[in-house]
Parts: sequence; structure tokens; C-alpha cells
Amino acid sequence: MDLVTVQSETKAFERNLIEHIDANGYLVTNNDSSSEVEETEVVNLDSGVEKEVTNEVIGQVFDTPDDAYEFYNGYAFLHGFGISKSAAHKNKTTNEAYRRKYVCNKEGFKYLKRDGSAGEAKKRRRDLRTGCEAFLWISKGKDGKWSFDAFNNAHNHELTVSPTKVMKHRSHGKFHRSLVCKSLMLELGQSGLRPCQIKKVVNTMKNPSENDVTSKQCSDILGEQRKQYKGKEFYGLIKHFQDKLLEDRDLYFVVDLFDDGSPRNIFWTDGRSRDLYIKFADGVVFDVTYMTNKFMMPFSPFAGVNHHRQSVLFAGALLENEKQETFEWLFENFLKCMFNKHPLAIITDQDKAIGNANKRVFPKTRHRCCSWHIKKHQIEHLRALTVRYCDNEEPYKQWIKSNTVEEFENQWEVLYGKYQFESGSWITEMYNQRNYWAKDFLKDYFFAGMTSSGRSESIHSFFMDM
Repeated sequence: MDLVTVQSETKAFERNLIEHIDANGYLVTNNDSSSEVEETEVVNLDSGVEKEVTNEVIGQVFDTPDDAYEFYNGYAFLHGFGISKSAAHKNKTTNEAYRRKYVCNKEGFKYLKRDGSAGEAKKRRRDLRTGCEAFLWISKGKDGKWSFDAFNNAHNHELTVSPTKVMKHRSHGKFHRSLVCKSLMLELGQSGLRPCQIKKVVNTMKNPSENDVTSKQCSDILGEQRKQYKGKEFYGLIKHFQDKLLEDRDLYFVVDLFDDGSPRNIFWTDGRSRDLYIKFADGVVFDVTYMTNKFMMPFSPFAGVNHHRQSVLFAGALLENEKQETFEWLFENFLKCMFNKHPLAIITDQDKAIGNANKRVFPKTRHRCCSWHIKKHQIEHLRALTVRYCDNEEPYKQWIKSNTVEEFENQWEVLYGKYQFESGSWITEMYNQRNYWAKDFLKDYFFAGMTSSGRSESIHSFFMDM
């Protein structure tokens, strides 16, 4: 099958292209001066950008743009470069794409956004792009097939020769999308592991030539799988809450949706729990460590204690992920349903996303890190620290057992002066976060007798046994 004539380098071509689209979004050409438009089936390629066009590319026909992308990406892998998706032209009536462009991943240059106050460019990671003009255009024919109509293989940079280095290009790092890797991720996810833990397991089992799998890739794979079947159950849960509203007018629930309308996060509380919060909001425990539900979504209860030191539930949520924006959405809705009454103190684990969300939504709430998690991390890191610094264990214990803030700071000066810990190490990060775990900095605040998130375990057990 021959290809459609394309002059992709000129603006006039773009204008004519948009004008010469029929009602179904297919390319046509005007062969005479009349206003009537005729469809063209056979026109030769003459892009004017490359004299020799590789036979491996020209003449290929595909069912979908994704098939064309995979083919061009395979071609790029063999020739030592990566690709990315660029422009897409859509029919104004149907909003369906009729033409797409794929480019070399070194196309263009990074745009540096300037700070309006200082007038100086912000620091960014170094730009590896070179303004490469290599590209590939594909167009949709009347038969619904996609074919290449313009191709430029002239690169202005050196191509990668080594296969192991070619794999470093983003478009070729496809191990996380392979069936074997997806199956392993889903199986590990069903066993209750978090994305960061799944990443470590997968990376120890993959071929060294493959790119490392990231936590975000694991999270995306698990999210796609959950999204396939959780919608029906979520709507059933919403129907349950709507029925409960007839019995409890103070019940509160809110659902966060994806752009396509499918449910993402859900938060709820009832009238009794809201009343308990108003009375016992001195200390709140928030925990997201349990994912034993079939959606593999973090179950996130807000718990506390009453005047009999009994565990009470303030609210609950099922979350899509554990990102900062998700926690901000949750905390904002918790605050809204609790009549904008901030908790006096909150206990969470050492998760950075939770800490940042807490600072933004609960700026006046005293934040404390769970003592159980702190001790767990000490066991994990202190052994390696002791191996490196032979006599470090005893000074460390004296430091954390300090009775006053002044003693704590003095002991740290002695400890740091003797061992000169590296910046960014675990122990220096512990010192930087001392306000959230060291007892000398927390003893003047009321936490209702709680120091860890263990109070939420009975809440989790109750829901998991249902």
C-alpha cells in the first residue's frame, strides 16, 4: 500500500491538512479548483527531509496507533535511540485522532519556568535533549488502518551502541509492563506488600540488563488491576451509605472520582463517631498499614480513646494510594465533617507524605511519630551503625534516654563530634526529626496516654473479621 503525500515541515501543510478532512476524519486531497473534495488512495511519499527512507519503516500498516508505537519503538531500540509521543490531530466533530506524531526522545529543549518574584530561572536537572528533529507521522485511512506518511531518520546526536545502554531509554524500559512482571506484582500485592516492598522483590529477580522497576510503576500496575473490579463494589457501598442515611441523618460520606467517573477514594463516618470526636479529640491515631481487603487498598481509620481508655473509631477510609495529595484530600474531608475542629494531637508512622499533608491541613496539631515504628527502624539500622562504629551503641542509648532537651542536644553534639555521621544518613535524619519522636520534645503535650498506633489494631481486627 502506497502512502499519502505529506509536507510536514511547513505551516501551510498543517492548514491544508485540517481543511481537507472529510466528515469521518479521513485524509483527502483536492485535485482541482472546485470546492468538491475527492478522496486519494495512491500518492507517493515525498517529505523533503530525507532522501533515503528505511524499508523497515515505509509500507507498514497497523490496526491501532499503539501498534505503530510499538513497531517504531522496536525500530528505535535496534538503531540506538528512544522515542516519545508528540502531537496528535483530532477531528473537531468526533474528537477522534486521525494523525499522530512520534519523535526521538531528544526532541526539543526543556522549558525553564522563571520565578516571577526573582526573575531568575529555577534550578532544574540537566537537560539531555538536543533538539533532535527525527520523527515519524502516522495517519488513519478510510479503512480504519494506520500507516506511516512521513519519516525523518536524521539525528543530531550520537546513537547508543550498547544494548544495555539502550535499555536506559525510557521507552525501552518495558520490563514492568511484561506479563511475567505484572503477574508477580499482582501476586505480591495480594499478599499485602506495599509498592515500595514489591519494587525491591522484583528488582532482585529481574535480568540485570532490564531497567529497575520503580515504586510508581508498581503502584500504577496495582491501580489498574484494582480499577477493573472495584467500581461495582464501591457503588454497592455507596448504596449502603445512602440507605443508612434514612436511619442516621448525621452520617457523612464522600467519594473521590477519577476523570472517567470511576471511584478512587471513599471516606465515611456516622453520627455516633462524630459525637465521640467532639468529646475526645485530644488525641487521634491515624494508620494506613493494613491492606487485607480484596481491593488491596489501604484501610485508613481515625481512632482514639474515650474517658475509660477504650478504643473508639472516629472515621474510616479506603484509599487508592499513599501519596501526599491523597492524604490531603482525606484530612480536609475529615476536618470538614468534624465541624472544622482540629485534633490537638495526632499519631502516625514516619511516612513523609502523611507528615507533609498533616502540616498543611492540621498546622496547629501536634504531630507525633509512632513509637513502635521508631523502635522498629532502630533495630533495622542500629546494627549496621554499630558494625561501622564499634562502640556506638552505648552512646546512642544514652542520647535517646536523655531527660531534658538540653541534655539531648549536648549528647548529640558529643555523638556527632566523635563519629562525624554522613549527611543524609539514618541517624542524622532521626536527629532532624527529633521534634516528632524524642520524649524530651513531647512531654509537654497531651496524647491521651497513647504513644503508638497500636490502638488502631483492635479497630482493624473488628473490620477484618466482618
